Amino acid sequence: MVNIKNNTIASRPKIIVIGAGSIGKRHAKNLQALGAVVHLFDVNIELLLRICHEEGFVPCVDLDQAIEKTHFEGAIICTPTHLHIPVAQKVAERGINLFIEKPLSHTLDGVDDLISLAENNHCIAMVGFMLRFEPGLRFLKTRIEEDKVAFGQLEFGSHMPLWRKGVDYRTVYSANRSMGGGTILDDVHELDYACWLFGYPKHVTSVFGKFSSFTIDVEDTAMINFEYPDKIVSIHSDYLQRKYSRKCKICDREGYTFEWIFGNSVHVSDKHGESVFSYADTFDVNQLYIDEMRYFLECIDKKVHPESGLQNGKKIMEIALAAKHECQI
Repeated sequence: MVNIKNNTIASRPKIIVIGAGSIGKRHAKNLQALGAVVHLFDVNIELLLRICHEEGFVPCVDLDQAIEKTHFEGAIICTPTHLHIPVAQKVAERGINLFIEKPLSHTLDGVDDLISLAENNHCIAMVGFMLRFEPGLRFLKTRIEEDKVAFGQLEFGSHMPLWRKGVDYRTVYSANRSMGGGTILDDVHELDYACWLFGYPKHVTSVFGKFSSFTIDVEDTAMINFEYPDKIVSIHSDYLQRKYSRKCKICDREGYTFEWIFGNSVHVSDKHGESVFSYADTFDVNQLYIDEMRYFLECIDKKVHPESGLQNGKKIMEIALAAKHECQI
């Protein structure tokens, strides 16, 4: 059983987290808090050993040997984007359930092979879109009738050089095309929750470019339009804004609106008047990641496929690449 009631080591699921960067470390700590025995792998051995010593994780210095000799209930893949598919294939070949951080990859190469491999080996496979666990968006999901929506306006912006204290932003994958960077691929959260709320678009158009003074070789600003037969959804994404911004406005055919602000509230204007769903006082961003990991463990335990599986991850990739003018949907 993965849903742990018993706290003995033998009863706790073994999960390997692959990649000890900021998101890998976050997932590892959350899984440990949920009762898992966490094994951690990273190519930077010095970093790996230091984190494992500090946090009580089991260090894995040889990934191939680890997945061959240890029975893992799941693997959390948190490598740079361009390594997601080869690492996921290695894990799926062993029949290990897998969670892949967004985006699924930076190209479609190998994606169909991974999907087939995971299906043939009966792997539970999930792509990480943590905004699906955000209270305001979950509130919207219960209130929005997608066939009554006229338009949606989504926005995300944050200042890349301020993301990680003490880390040169030029070295992170987001800043490097060869590693799958750029705001379109990096910010697929907005693409995913747009599809979650409104369905997959019929057409995608976009304009994008590098307009900052940053030393990067990727786009830092993008405007993406999702076209449907009965609505349009626009998505703005950038690496520039110093004041963090994540929000959306949704308007229905009668002119009533929902306005969401990340981690804060949803303002509703409908035929009953004005109301606010507010959760700012209780919001903890890490809870989104905890709920995401709990959901993945529950899917493993119940042997059910997650809502955001590999097929959805592939579809979001196709949309992102269409926005980058690299494929068509």
